[in-house]
Amino acid sequence: MKTPKGSVAIEENDNRLRLRWSCESKRYCLSLGLPYTDINLKVAEQKARQIELDILSGNFDPTLNKYRIKQVAVIASPEVIKPSQELLLPIWDKWVNSLCLPTRTLCSHYARIRRYIEKAAPLATDASWYEEIVSLSPRIWNDSLSYLVSCLNWAISEKLVSDNAFSKLKRRKVLKNQVKPFNHDEVRAIVNAFRSNKFCPKSSAYKHSFYADYIEFLFLTGVRPSEAIGLQRQHVDFIRNEIVICSVLARGDQGQTASKHRVRKETKTGSIRFLTMTARLTEMLEIRCRNLNPDDLVFTSPNGNAIDDNNFTNRQWKVVLAGLNIEYRKVYTTRHTLASMALEANMPITSVAYLLGHSDTTMIMQTYGHVINRPSLPDFS
Repeated sequence: MKTPKGSVAIEENDNRLRLRWSCESKRYCLSLGLPYTDINLKVAEQKARQIELDILSGNFDPTLNKYRIKQVAVIASPEVIKPSQELLLPIWDKWVNSLCLPTRTLCSHYARIRRYIEKAAPLATDASWYEEIVSLSPRIWNDSLSYLVSCLNWAISEKLVSDNAFSKLKRRKVLKNQVKPFNHDEVRAIVNAFRSNKFCPKSSAYKHSFYADYIEFLFLTGVRPSEAIGLQRQHVDFIRNEIVICSVLARGDQGQTASKHRVRKETKTGSIRFLTMTARLTEMLEIRCRNLNPDDLVFTSPNGNAIDDNNFTNRQWKVVLAGLNIEYRKVYTTRHTLASMALEANMPITSVAYLLGHSDTTMIMQTYGHVINRPSLPDFS
């Protein structure tokens, strides 16, 4: 977007802050020499306002010397703690505390990274311990590295260290997992097996058929399992013939799947979407929603609590797939199945993105690109 006349734009270039503006038909660019952090962003905003005021008052310095930030040599500064004397763990704790994050967020990535730091007990200048970690998937390793880089950038701005060793680490290659949705025959077989209790052990206290509607709902809508688990009666509108997907029952702060630990929150992307019901969905939900109060869950466990997806996977889902001799895939694959079938039926990509709750088509193209406009090999026979 073009910057309004007389305004100074703040930009990020290679994780460094710079300013751009025009004055008397001449373009200017000033690199501040500061890492892109929240604190340094405020410094950049102050400089930008100073330049704008000088332009308006006729006091603009075209040499830009007036606006350059005086850099202090790290070695000469008595405030800088020698990197060799500073451990990473206390720096990590100070940085995390400065973010003022909710408890639920702290218990996820931040807690996991802290456990690794605590175990290795490295100095702030040492990144070799992180390079040696092989227990994390490449994607999680890269994500965690981003947190560590941000932490050390903050530490530099706070003059706790003078260098960011983690910014020099090479990110690991993430292999793209092939999406393998269920085909039409497999979908029918799975739903029928649940409804008929075909593979339900005689010793089981609860029949597989109790979860048949839940599984069929996942296949028919493509919603995330947490969205189906959190669906309430008030979110099903039979007058408008639509289902409102606006929240989830997420796992607990420590990843717990039991009903008492689950937390209601917004959808993964923060979006609200309205799904028009098919005749089959209307038939199924009219039966399930009878005598339910607005806040009641549409799908529950046999004891009336929220579905424990971990127990469901181990006790019902895996049993049915094994009995049908169908290659194991996670329950989440029901979502991929709906998306793939919709694309194969030539539904517009924008429509599929909406059904899945994505704000644009980027994720659809990345995940299901092999399904979209797939050409056929020429026949030379």
